[in-house]
Order: sequence, then structure tokens, then C-alpha cells
Amino acid sequence: MIFRIVPRLLDCGKSSNTLTIQMVTATFNQLVSCIRSESDASFLNSLYKCFTDSLLVIGGRLNLPQEYRHTIIDITKHHLQALADKRKGRSIRLTRIGEVDGLDKEDVSLYEQLEEFMLQEMERLSSELLDGNEKQVMRIAISSVRDLGLNDWDDDDNA
Repeated sequence: MIFRIVPRLLDCGKSSNTLTIQMVTATFNQLVSCIRSESDASFLNSLYKCFTDSLLVIGGRLNLPQEYRHTIIDITKHHLQALADKRKGRSIRLTRIGEVDGLDKEDVSLYEQLEEFMLQEMERLSSELLDGNEKQVMRIAISSVRDLGLNDWDDDDNA
């Protein structure tokens, strides 16, 4: 994907001493915009990975313009809430009718695996971006959404 190259480009600019604050701002502006508007878990996974890797290239949260720090946290909270709602809805539909939009448990499990990758990248970002209590609160939120998943079917089927 194209977003794998963004951190490398930032690194090239940093290594050659040509990276400017305008380049950093433009990069993170685009990343934040893309993350805000995306809803697909697999694509969000790539975007969050790109954001975190880019953050590490520029030297961490202290070198990230402050407005992006607050914005990405708010967007992440929004995505976590949307995913929690989605997972709750799936659970209810699977319990009542045994399928979700024509998908059986195995298909839904595959979607949840993609969501898990996204949750891992969100957790990685929060580890790099937050500290102290903020980091702990975000980890709890991510863990709570993770627990809403139906990923325990294999254990139930074998019981």
C-alpha cells in the first residue's frame, strides 16, 4: 500500500536534512484526514501503522504538532465507539438469527481478525503518543472493545 512509503519518505527527508515542518504538517494533516474519514478496519490498520511509524521517524510525540495529537486521540475514540457498537450489534444478530448480513460465524470471525489488527495498531499508537493516565485509559478502552468480539466461538464449539 501507498501508506507504507510515507514513513520512509519522512526518513529520507530527515536523513538528508531537507525535512521541514511544513512537510511534517502536510503529512500528518493528510493522515489525520484519511483516518477520520475511513471506516474499513483493514485500511484503518494501515493508516494507524503509517501514523505511528511516521511519528517515530520524526522523533516521537514531542515533535508532533500538538493539534494532531488531540485530533488523532479524538478520532481514535470515535472509531473505538463505532467498533464497539458494530460488535454489539453483531453479537445480538448472531444470537437471535444465527447470522449477520448473510455471514456465518466463521465469516464474522475473519472480520474480527481484521479489526484485531486495527486495535493492535491503535494500541501501538497510544503507547507512543500518550503517557501516564491517558495511556492507561486508552488501553482499557481498546481492551473493552476487544472483549466485545465474538472471537471465543472456537472454544464454545469445542465445549
